[in-house]
Amino acid sequence: MGIDVNIESSIESNIESCALIFDIKRDCSEDGPGIRTTVFFKGCPLSCLWCQNPEGKKKQTELSYNASLCHPDQCGTPCLAICPEKSLSLVQGKIEIDRETCTACNKCSNVCPTGALEAAGYWITLKELMYRLMIDKPFYESSGGGITLSGGEVTQQMAFVHQLLKALKAEGVHTAIETSGFFNYRRFSELMLPWLDLIYFDLKLIDDAASRQYTGQSNRLILDNFSRLVEAAQVPVIPRIPLIPGITTTEENLRGIADFLASHDIDAATLLPYNPLWSDKAVNLGITPKYQRITFMTPSEINRCVTSFHTSQSGKKGVSHAN
Repeated sequence: MGIDVNIESSIESNIESCALIFDIKRDCSEDGPGIRTTVFFKGCPLSCLWCQNPEGKKKQTELSYNASLCHPDQCGTPCLAICPEKSLSLVQGKIEIDRETCTACNKCSNVCPTGALEAAGYWITLKELMYRLMIDKPFYESSGGGITLSGGEVTQQMAFVHQLLKALKAEGVHTAIETSGFFNYRRFSELMLPWLDLIYFDLKLIDDAASRQYTGQSNRLILDNFSRLVEAAQVPVIPRIPLIPGITTTEENLRGIADFLASHDIDAATLLPYNPLWSDKAVNLGITPKYQRITFMTPSEINRCVTSFHTSQSGKKGVSHAN
């Protein structure tokens, strides 16, 4: 028997025709085959210390502030005057935000001339999203590309995504998702799986205690969902391992994941080298990063991870990695 838990998001209580997203990136080449557009959904059940998209974690709109772009002496500070909660103040030449009173109404970001204040997350209707995605349909068709749904965690908004995937398939568009694997399998199999062509599935930590420590959740549901998908899905399920130095890059963890994959007759995975650029985004959201690495991985560090994966029971065909 698999593990099924009730993971209902507060977002799901919203009307099904709207979604909370934080970005739409066009002309993506790393999120699946061909030319793609990637939609980033907001809200995630995990709390990974190294989250690459910290603006996608919360299930609500937020306000991002990039102090390096702020020039109050030049702009006249229209943000101060328009804030209905008086959550903004000018301190030593820079804007400060009282995030306890800020409602993220984003009136300030709408009048900020430099882009220092920016909305992190916004609601979008299915009609508007489909319009924006279908603009590039000729490129999807000519390149074998399509749409990838990412996050945050896309399965946190299954009701909306169900409608979106059905609409995309009606247009003949290739569909893919990037998921942490932490979702209700029954709902996923009913609302999303039948309309998917490709699944990228992150496997971060094989040890349950380490998963709880570094992601805030047990990995039991994640591993169980992966096992059930590999057995039942009629589409490719590609395992990906984010390489986080000192956390997921240990020899024990990589060999453990490789052995887990081997138990499912999978002998290849994609390794994703650490990208430190997320930390600036976290600071802009008023978050103090708990994971402090600020440099990219070196080639030797990446090679050690590949070797650890290869020397286990898995990795017989090879391990790919993306920079």
